[in-house]
Amino acid sequence: NPMRYTDGLTWTPFVPLVTVATTLFSCRILVAYYGRLLALNVWEGLTAAGAGAAVNIPNRCRFSQIGSPIQVDAFRTDIFGKGGLIDAPTAESIVGAMFVKNTLVVQFEQTTWQLRYVGEYGLPFIWERVSSDFGSESTFSQVLFENNMLSVGDKAIIASNGSGSNRIDLDIPDQVFDIENEN
Repeated sequence: NPMRYTDGLTWTPFVPLVTVATTLFSCRILVAYYGRLLALNVWEGLTAAGAGAAVNIPNRCRFSQIGSPIQVDAFRTDIFGKGGLIDAPTAESIVGAMFVKNTLVVQFEQTTWQLRYVGEYGLPFIWERVSSDFGSESTFSQVLFENNMLSVGDKAIIASNGSGSNRIDLDIPDQVFDIENEN
């Protein structure tokens, strides 16, 4: 699905350049974080080849410069101080993301991470593993509570925040296996 933005009247395609010849064509999740726009689980490729030839990089976070993400060079990684990228040190796909308090908790297929803001000029974010056992099954299925987000994974129903993930289904441990994405 293409990304678009609106001025209230007109929808405009959002396909930012990330280098001179490479374009960010789509992503699973767009989220604003500390004055930047983050694209999680991205599809990118050579501008000349078009969106049909884009390659999915499922563990990648691309981020824009601070300020307007629709400027022509806002996502450019070949211009210092503009955009950048950081790949999570896992081969899993990013499935969902949600803010718990002021922490962006990102769920992968079988693990949970936080994308922590560190404020460095060239690399403002770092990945930190929250749980190596529990992830999420569906994008945008997370439910926010005051101190945790609830999600359904392949092994458990869990509550996660920036410091950990815990099972909340210990009284009904087998029920998670009856929940399917198709249903």
